[in-house]
Amino acid sequence: MHIRRLLRGIVKTALTWAVVWVPVSLIPLGLATLFGASLPLRALVPLVISQAVMGAINGGVFASVVAIAGRRKTFETLSLPWIAACGAGSAALFPFVVRAILFATIDIALPARVLLWALATNAVLGAGCAAMTLSIARRAPVLPPDKSEAWPAVEAGSA
Repeated sequence: MHIRRLLRGIVKTALTWAVVWVPVSLIPLGLATLFGASLPLRALVPLVISQAVMGAINGGVFASVVAIAGRRKTFETLSLPWIAACGAGSAALFPFVVRAILFATIDIALPARVLLWALATNAVLGAGCAAMTLSIARRAPVLPPDKSEAWPAVEAGSA
């Protein structure tokens, strides 16, 4: 029962981050359009899908890190700086790994500032999403513990 609750939390966090990631990542495109840049509409759909997938992966990594590193803590005892650091690191990890694999397998001339800009924006967005996730989690009602976890010997013989 505990593993299902854990996986459900990871999936819900990943979906929440996917929903948040899309509009925030579209802000630069909106600003570019506002200042006169012409952007093809057909490029918008792949961008939205890729940003949703990126947000979901980053949210899943964040939820997994918090589930492992903060497993003995309650939401009230988790500190905001620690959660923000977990969010920033988790959000920067996936783009870093993808670019490292690309650099190792394909000869790409990508400026270092592009890599640093991508990692920094992902880290800032991850820290913000992590803080938002902690705020939402602190407002949620506390779930009762599973009976099977509290008294495994008592419930072992019942069907």
